[in-house]
Amino acid sequence: MSRYNPAALYLRKPIHQAMSKIWDYPLMIIEAPMGYGKTTAVREYLKDGKAIVLWETVVDDSVSGFWNGFSRLFEKIDPHCAASLREQGVPNNSIFREEALELITKVVFPDRTVVVIDDYHLLSCDKVDKFIELLVKSVHPNLHIVILSRAHVGENVTELALKGCCYVIDKNYFEFTKDEIIEYYKLCGIRLKQQEATALYAYTEGWVSALYLCMLSFMQEGQVECQATLHELIEKAVYRNCPSEVKEFLLRICIFDIFSAKQAKAVWQKDNADVLLSQLIVKNAFIKYDQASKTYQIHNVFTSYLRELLDKQGPKEQRAVFAAAGEWYISVRDYMNAMDSFYKAADFDKLLTVFELDRGESVNNNHREVLIRYFTECPVEYKRQHPIAGLIYVRKLSLFNEKELFAAQYKEIVEDIGSIQDEETKSRLMGELEFFNIFTKFNDISAMAEQAIKANQLLKGPSQLFDNNSSWNFGAPSILYLFYRQSGELKKEVCQIIEAMPYYCQITAGHGAGGEYVMQAEWYYYCGDFDNAEINSHKAIYIARYHQQVGIKICAMFLQIRLALVRGNLASALDIMQEIRAEVKQRGKHMYVDMADLCEGVIHSCLKQENKFSAWILQGHFQESRLHYPCYAFFNIIYGKGLLLRGEYLKLIGIAPQFINIASVFPNLLGHVYTYIYVAVAHYRLKHDQEAQLSLKQAIDIAAPDQLIMPFVENGEYISSILIALEKDGQYAEFIGSVRKLYTVFSKRVEDMRANMEQSSGISNLTARERQIAELVAQGLSNYSVAEKLNIAEVTVKKALQNIYGKLGINSRTVLAKIMIEQMME
Repeated sequence: MSRYNPAALYLRKPIHQAMSKIWDYPLMIIEAPMGYGKTTAVREYLKDGKAIVLWETVVDDSVSGFWNGFSRLFEKIDPHCAASLREQGVPNNSIFREEALELITKVVFPDRTVVVIDDYHLLSCDKVDKFIELLVKSVHPNLHIVILSRAHVGENVTELALKGCCYVIDKNYFEFTKDEIIEYYKLCGIRLKQQEATALYAYTEGWVSALYLCMLSFMQEGQVECQATLHELIEKAVYRNCPSEVKEFLLRICIFDIFSAKQAKAVWQKDNADVLLSQLIVKNAFIKYDQASKTYQIHNVFTSYLRELLDKQGPKEQRAVFAAAGEWYISVRDYMNAMDSFYKAADFDKLLTVFELDRGESVNNNHREVLIRYFTECPVEYKRQHPIAGLIYVRKLSLFNEKELFAAQYKEIVEDIGSIQDEETKSRLMGELEFFNIFTKFNDISAMAEQAIKANQLLKGPSQLFDNNSSWNFGAPSILYLFYRQSGELKKEVCQIIEAMPYYCQITAGHGAGGEYVMQAEWYYYCGDFDNAEINSHKAIYIARYHQQVGIKICAMFLQIRLALVRGNLASALDIMQEIRAEVKQRGKHMYVDMADLCEGVIHSCLKQENKFSAWILQGHFQESRLHYPCYAFFNIIYGKGLLLRGEYLKLIGIAPQFINIASVFPNLLGHVYTYIYVAVAHYRLKHDQEAQLSLKQAIDIAAPDQLIMPFVENGEYISSILIALEKDGQYAEFIGSVRKLYTVFSKRVEDMRANMEQSSGISNLTARERQIAELVAQGLSNYSVAEKLNIAEVTVKKALQNIYGKLGINSRTVLAKIMIEQMME
């Protein structure tokens, strides 16, 4: 038996003492270059089993890849949180960050839970830095975060450290002293002389990776060698002594940062991968096995050396390795890594095959540049062999707003399809292309309908390339807003969309189903026909629910909120709003969270509660939302009303031209109508009577031909005097008369709702005990828990809640929680 034990671990006392600080801070940052033992030190310290360790190793600069891995960390503790984080996507703005923080802060973490993020330097992402910073400031006391990085982390580390939120360990903690080198080597079976230790310290400067390699060399040569480079040491002490089969095996598995035994088998393509891995684990400290994740990891120092060797291999050998990796990724449906592997293997045929297999679903805006690079470098003959890939690429370019590339690729794909001999295949692919063209005609119902009919005739069935889980309404809460584009033509547009939708739904297997009846219902609403509006809203909800069209259902429910407000039924409006929130949460459709905020903004507008608008709306930060561009003008309708209620008249007048410009792109005439109304009010409040009348007349000029009275009724209290002045001209006397007549009824109901809300929201009518119970319920406690905490009977809690609901005009714990939280924030 050898007297040497090179696998022995020596953990410096300063490192062990520093690691104990993990429990004293929400964040620990360990910054040291490659090979200093950061990962080993953290693993060794945490392996005693006294903490739940959630470990993620960053493998590249993909932020979306990091976020998917980060989300998966929470699966065992809180599957809902994990799924919601993944669905929400990277928190790249303040809205997303707040939502992600809310999800994580609600998780019940066991004692001493540690999230470790290794190789964090690969990300280099300010947005993730900001999220981590906010997380450590608000996180649960049981959760601790450890970041391992070769480079400096973030801009605010010093500030976090001063505030007691962060503890930083730098490379000095990892550098061995001369005496520690002697102790380390002794632990491994080598007794160093003082001069040898001195020489080693001078050569390595206490760097553990170099010390380890020198040790292996000493075990072979019997003397300290201090002349070679690091890679020369690896060659001499590690790689040279490996059997030829192991060397070949290492050159294949080194392409992975972390890998499983199945991955190793896939790239090795022989039966003895398990045997070789076992040998390497026993004989080589540069390869570690993680029992928890059942994965292997080659140390970065060794990986760097192996990949340099692989780069020196011939193209044929390199391509074979990456091609095998690509096949592995296909088997586990990791299509982005599969495409990347086949790109490195220069196998564009397989790359496009994977892209078609995935239908482009894995590709988002974060992959824009890499996708464009794939297709730019792909030889023409392969693109001609994969027209479906070309079609999907055209669609992605449209979504990425790459207009020039879209035009060029569109022309190319038309030529490629035209060269296909099989008429049935050619017809189907042209049908797919005609279908994609529907979206280039957006907002023009007639043109879109024409495209849908063409596509339907060619496809003879549903599109094979379209994902009907995408948002048909682009996140806008109103279908009429999206498609009302020509004054005096609204009735015609409603009829057109009702006629066109069956063709579109045949192609898309029900995508957007029910949207036509939402638009019809909204038309009735805006004309003041509330009964027909409600009838068609129910019809829309039924159809949307059947086809699982969440966005359409929310649009119909939003209309029902407006109908409830018109009828003075605030409780119903709030209940429906809660249903919308619950729908979004249950479905995990975080893309609709912003849509729900806009819906809620209408309720607050009606009740003059502008300070209860979501912060991103009040601040006008539509760029930080998940809203697509077609929804921006609707955002401005809510944002503009907020400015009006806050009395920011000069600002409103100043940015109104931008509102109009945005609403003119498609166009969205409803955006024009509301903007002109708001500007009229702003001018009137500033005593600009002539400008006020002119602006309001612009709104009436658009709305009157279609008898859209509700935008004026909703704002009746602000424009009554202006309407009276315009009515004298006689041009729109009948239209103005209809507005004023309905406003008389509407205003009384709104006054009653505001009075009830003012009384309710004050909480002043609650007794001390009722308020105490309400606050505990707001914290999420059950009736039983509240009773136990206050030492009262559970039936007493139930009775008190009934009284609280009655005094506040509500009927659910969720609404009560919201009221109490808002009250505490005030």
